[in-house]
Amino acid sequence: MKTAFKPAKDTARKDISSRNSTNSDGSAHTERFSGKYSGAFTLAEVLITLGIIGIVAAMTLPTLIKNNQRKETEARLQKAYSTISQAFLSAQAKHGEAKYWPEWDDAETILTKYIAPEIKGAKVFPTNTSIANLMCYEGKFHSGVGVNDEATQYIWMDKVYLSTPFLKNNTASIKLMDGTCIGLNKASEKYSKQMFIDTNGSYRAPNMAGKDLFFFVVEDNNIKPRGYDWTVSDLFNPETGNSCHGKALHGGLVCAAKIMGDGWTIKYW
Repeated sequence: MKTAFKPAKDTARKDISSRNSTNSDGSAHTERFSGKYSGAFTLAEVLITLGIIGIVAAMTLPTLIKNNQRKETEARLQKAYSTISQAFLSAQAKHGEAKYWPEWDDAETILTKYIAPEIKGAKVFPTNTSIANLMCYEGKFHSGVGVNDEATQYIWMDKVYLSTPFLKNNTASIKLMDGTCIGLNKASEKYSKQMFIDTNGSYRAPNMAGKDLFFFVVEDNNIKPRGYDWTVSDLFNPETGNSCHGKALHGGLVCAAKIMGDGWTIKYW
């Protein structure tokens, strides 16, 4: 028996659809198009896209990190200043005006007797024995320079080791529950009641003046930022030593005054 001839199936035709239409002159027109379409990206397209994302991330990530660090420092400094100021007021309510406290030559006694009892969870650290264990020293710290870590805890903005106003055997400190460290000493007759705030403690970088270390002075029973009596222009003048400009000699001493003057915002980073 002869088998009827069956033409091979044109599998390609399964993927072809048609659409009939009429031309403007009335003649019939058939438009054929493929029914299969793949929306997937090629490997080259994926690699190009990833490359673009990487470039954008590399450009924006440092700025995002810097902005986050700035906001964190602003918040922690303002909180620490508020905490120590409230403790100072509470202590004066109990013991009289601070300028009449007889122990100002002994920072450790001032903190132990007057300040620490007014701050929940505050831990007192004894008077330092060298510039290598200035504040809240617990056996180690992070040096902003990255070398010779045991030389000193802190540096100026120009990365010079910071000694004055820290001196041997004159700085005591307290550590708050959030890790903030607050120091107190008598560096000179002019600045007989100096206060320091390390917003993130000595274990965390950069341990640099104007970055996470800020300077204050106790005057007229109040805590004021170092530089409160400077002109606004001098606070950020690169030619003025100790100013809050990154190019100033030993910069960073008066940054708390600039931050407070700018509404508790950091504008010099």
